[in-house]
Amino acid sequence: MPSALAIFTCRPNSHPFQERHVYLDEPVKIGRSVARCRPAQNNATFDCKVLSRNHALVWFDHKTGKFYLQDTKSSNGTFINSQRLSRGSEESPPCEIMSGDIIQFGVDVTENTRKVTHGCIVSTIKLFLPDGMEARLRSDVIHAPLPSPVDKVAANTPSMYSQELFQLSQYLQVGFHYAGSSSSAFHWHHQPFCACFGVSFNRCGFS
Repeated sequence: MPSALAIFTCRPNSHPFQERHVYLDEPVKIGRSVARCRPAQNNATFDCKVLSRNHALVWFDHKTGKFYLQDTKSSNGTFINSQRLSRGSEESPPCEIMSGDIIQFGVDVTENTRKVTHGCIVSTIKLFLPDGMEARLRSDVIHAPLPSPVDKVAANTPSMYSQELFQLSQYLQVGFHYAGSSSSAFHWHHQPFCACFGVSFNRCGFS
């Protein structure tokens, strides 16, 4: 039976590693290399000090047709697109991953005594179904375009219509204040102003 495939590609901000092609016939352990398990092109074992020996699991579910990643009580965490799956030393629930996601294992750790920083594993993952087709991308992540300088100016500058509405509200406040004493004079002076905004003068509280 054909197997699903996960390809881990090293990102520039990662502790360096060679690209991995891992077939997911069964759940595959991701972790730090030890004497009995050394890094290879076809496994998810990394020569990286910030990883736990049993850091995470990755697998393909034939029933759902989806790929999953689970943190297995790692000390320094597992991240999908910068979102940590669980707290330190706590097992996470299985989390769906999609082709093109950025997966991070661990965090950069600096030794105070030696002032040496140990980098974490950061990878772009490509996922392929058993039929050889690439799994779907994460289409629910939509990046809003940055506002142009014109948009920024517009956002901070009241429109002419807003300014006119503000002036109208000021007129109405004055009108309400003097309605009892000089409603007749206010009526004739400001009725055209209200009308130009399509506002019924009677609805403004004047008769």
